[in-house]
Amino acid sequence: MLLRNDGPDPSGAPRFNDVAMATGADDIKDARGMATADFDNDGDLDIVVNNNPGDSGRSELARATLLRNNVGARHNWLAVELRGTKSNRDAVGATVTVETGAQKQVRLVGAGSGFASQHSARLYFGLAERDGVSAVTVRWPSGRVERFEKVGGQTIGARRLLRFVEGEGAESLALPAMRPPAASVQLAAK
Repeated sequence: MLLRNDGPDPSGAPRFNDVAMATGADDIKDARGMATADFDNDGDLDIVVNNNPGDSGRSELARATLLRNNVGARHNWLAVELRGTKSNRDAVGATVTVETGAQKQVRLVGAGSGFASQHSARLYFGLAERDGVSAVTVRWPSGRVERFEKVGGQTIGARRLLRFVEGEGAESLALPAMRPPAASVQLAAK
């Protein structure tokens, strides 16, 4: 099963649609773990699924499945990486709030994500058609709160990787270009 968030219905309740068959994500493998990361550095989260061959004796059923998401090529996003200095180095427990006008998105840096898998520590924020954000606030585990409306003297634009170091500021970078893995399933975009 692969659910696509179709946004709220008229009453405000979230709507989801199973798109596994339409995207090719409905295979016969026995999935045992799942993690998200931007494996191809294109600005959107891809999914990797760990599989178990059971007692089939078929090694091809044990290969991980990579589900590539290509929405980042069409919509804007912001990626954030944190490094703690007074807090723990990986910034586990930090929250990042991204403001785009009146809207806010919040992400938490976690230390664990599921059975036999671990999500990327890089945080992603979907910006749709917006060209940037008005502010980014980092609440570090140490209790320190840092708010940025500009990075490097520039407004915070879309399609950027922001690296924050606790108490030392931030830098804005482009994601390094990568070639996509050869064996992957392409997820269809809405």
